[in-house]
Amino acid sequence: MTSLRQALEERLLVIFSSHYDIEPRSGSSALKACCAFHSRDSQYVLSKKAELWAAEHHEYLYLYSLPKLDEAALEEACRQTLELGTPLVKPHAQHMYTYLTALVLCDEADEQALRALTKKKHRSEFKLSLHGWMEFRIAAVDLSTGEITTNRAGKPFGKDLKRMVERVIANYKGEEKTQ
Repeated sequence: MTSLRQALEERLLVIFSSHYDIEPRSGSSALKACCAFHSRDSQYVLSKKAELWAAEHHEYLYLYSLPKLDEAALEEACRQTLELGTPLVKPHAQHMYTYLTALVLCDEADEQALRALTKKKHRSEFKLSLHGWMEFRIAAVDLSTGEITTNRAGKPFGKDLKRMVERVIANYKGEEKTQ
């Protein structure tokens, strides 16, 4: 593992820890951490028993770290994210949405894999969206170019991720120059 990829992985986990419950994964697997975020918004009158409405939002982020992203590795990350995340989706009347997000950090990425990544999609609606929906998002950070590639559903996540990655890389390069 390159030191930049390792530094980015560690720093992103520190950043995510303020909002996510993080479960680190060990071993030789590309999956390095599972992060879970849960939020519930509601409005009530006079007492909490008189609830007017409620909405629950969930996100399960899976952090992968790979030396090279190719089509086989992309398919494995997508399959594993959906396999691990889909059972966690619990639709009910107050469920608004659940995002299953795969974040892939790689030293280099195959052009065909990045094109395939932009076309990935998986969305499930529950009871005509009355019980919410589930959407799959994926983002890949190619450290050889600094580019971040996302699928259509992951565009908003990609914008936030770009700011975080640029800051971590700038800090890493600043530390590298001082050493």
